[in-house]
Amino acid sequence: MNLKCTIVYKKTYAALLGQHTKKMELQDKIALDSKLLLDILENISTAVVVLNDDNSYFFVNIAGLDLLGISGKFPELSSLKSIIGHQHLLQHINSIRQERHSKMIRDFKFKNFEGHEKIVDCNLSLSRFDNKEVTLIEFTETGRLHSISLEQNLIEQERATREMIKGLSHEIKNPLGGILGAAQILEKSLDDSYTKFTDIIKKETGRLVNLLNDMALPATSVKKSPINIHEVTEHVVDLFQFDLKNKNVNFVKDYDPSIPDVNTNKEQLIQALINLVRNSIQALEFKGNITIRTRTEPSYTIGNDYYPLVTKISVIDNGPGIPEDKLKEIFYPMVSTKTGGMGLGLTIAQSIIMQNSGLIECSSKQRETSFTIVLPIRSKIDA
Repeated sequence: MNLKCTIVYKKTYAALLGQHTKKMELQDKIALDSKLLLDILENISTAVVVLNDDNSYFFVNIAGLDLLGISGKFPELSSLKSIIGHQHLLQHINSIRQERHSKMIRDFKFKNFEGHEKIVDCNLSLSRFDNKEVTLIEFTETGRLHSISLEQNLIEQERATREMIKGLSHEIKNPLGGILGAAQILEKSLDDSYTKFTDIIKKETGRLVNLLNDMALPATSVKKSPINIHEVTEHVVDLFQFDLKNKNVNFVKDYDPSIPDVNTNKEQLIQALINLVRNSIQALEFKGNITIRTRTEPSYTIGNDYYPLVTKISVIDNGPGIPEDKLKEIFYPMVSTKTGGMGLGLTIAQSIIMQNSGLIECSSKQRETSFTIVLPIRSKIDA
């Protein structure tokens, strides 16, 4: 080994030794200073729960209290409700105690004590404190990561749908052109009192042609302007409320009036919302409750883009719900949970909203299905 290599080796060793010494000093300080250790545990974002051997709480940090929804009285962990597809948390705890090794549970779904659904990675292990065995549980929330994964799947679906629409639009526009031409010829031979019906045919045919043209355009070609989303929601609710077929449908408006204007295409947003409300009415079989809810949410990711602020328009019905195996494919064309349904309304709505830099999310459980339009309010920041 030459002199130069020897000097480099000694410097590297000295640096590593210095780091190791500092690390040991910090560990010794933490071991001796219980207040410092408590401060660290209370300020980390990971939820930490420590249980005695009878499953009573030995320690819960602030993040743990927030995740579990605990305030005031500490409910028993056995009352925590696991969501379908997962064993109860206590079964996993008993398993590590019997088998004497740690365990990681990925994407563990449960309802906390406030009834909110949570998705976490859960690490369980055994430890000792003052010669007493305790069970250490670390919860890391993965709900948003889970949502991002689903959103990426929706984006891929929409790309496939857009290609299909481009291929079908020519075939669809041909008969629409024939219908429009026939209506124009028919109009000339009808009494003036009947021309209102041919006007409807021409207007709706033209609207469908324009919709097909718009859906085939790239997102950058969509004309956007600042709009008040509540003008859109009010317009759509009025359309359905005044239809006698919907007399047994109760519309509930739950608006946040502080939402600022959103830069989007008003006509396209109306069409997407019409499709979502119509879908809910059909799911209810024209009898039940539909809630239109508007909210904002900070720090939101849509695909690969991060937005400081988004608005959410939710259409919530109390119908029978969507089977879990259908949720991931509900926006695919020709996929429908209704008998005789074509399965295009949700596909078109998703495609329209994605053209406006947004996304439609879906969640469903018994007697509560929610379709939520997410649109950015503030400019994106590339993630």
